[in-house]
Amino acid sequence: MTGSPKRYVVTPALRRKLKKPVGTLYRANQLKTPPFLMTLSTSPFVISVGDRVTETLHALGRTPDVQVVDEVERRVKRPPPEVPYVRLVRASNPAGSITAEAIEAVRNALGGEKPARVLIEGEEDLLAIPAIEAAPPGASLYYGQPGEGVVMVLVDERARSSAKAIIAAMKPE
Repeated sequence: MTGSPKRYVVTPALRRKLKKPVGTLYRANQLKTPPFLMTLSTSPFVISVGDRVTETLHALGRTPDVQVVDEVERRVKRPPPEVPYVRLVRASNPAGSITAEAIEAVRNALGGEKPARVLIEGEEDLLAIPAIEAAPPGASLYYGQPGEGVVMVLVDERARSSAKAIIAAMKPE
């Protein structure tokens, strides 16, 4: 195979590791508390990964600058989040993988007019990883931890390094 991989696939060992939050977990009952609201109101740039998280952040007063959604929640098709955006980028991303197309869509959304939405055909869960890698320093990325709450990742060199290590541990195809 020549050139860059078309996609990266999660290995079984990596899947177990990724079940643990990679940032600060805020339980559902903590989302309206000052510590969580402070992360949301003071961040210069907010990225949401997940339909419910996107809606939650908007309801709490902050429309994400970049929203990565798939119109699916807990494996059930749902209506799109009713959260404003001015630019739509589409990409395909099968479950358990990160495609080059999805990485490019996330990078595209990070640049240009905001708020931007990345609509994924497939699954958006793993796209927090390339979003962390490409986001501006100081950005806050929020994603859902099913049955637990919302995880907030502050984008810094440590978070970027961790994201790069995860992608490097994936199987290129």
